[in-house]
Amino acid sequence: MRPPESILVVSPDATTLQGLTRALIRSGWPVLSALGWSEGESRLRRVPVSLVVADIEGPDPEEMDRVRRLRSEFPHVGIIALVSLRTPEIRAAEAQGTLLAVLEKPITLAQLEESVTLALARTAAR
Repeated sequence: MRPPESILVVSPDATTLQGLTRALIRSGWPVLSALGWSEGESRLRRVPVSLVVADIEGPDPEEMDRVRRLRSEFPHVGIIALVSLRTPEIRAAEAQGTLLAVLEKPITLAQLEESVTLALARTAAR
């Protein structure tokens, strides 16, 4: 039997991180959390996860560089981006498959749950 898929939530904002983590745990998924990209990358190196839910603060090219690097280093891990603005760069990353889903903030729990369910199914099929 396969272990349950786990999720890593990454956000630079402690309140957002706590809210997303609690919501996903209540939905029944094993969840790890990381305050910022550095902590997130460190956790990924230590603990296998199936999916990253990344709170992307703005149209910062450095954040998209980190997403691409994460995808390159951990090709088996799916990424869902939570964004304030769906920039052309974000759209391109989604079209190329770098991001499995992009949700524009504010999001609902139903949107998050549906995206996580679909993303986990896609990562399991890889």
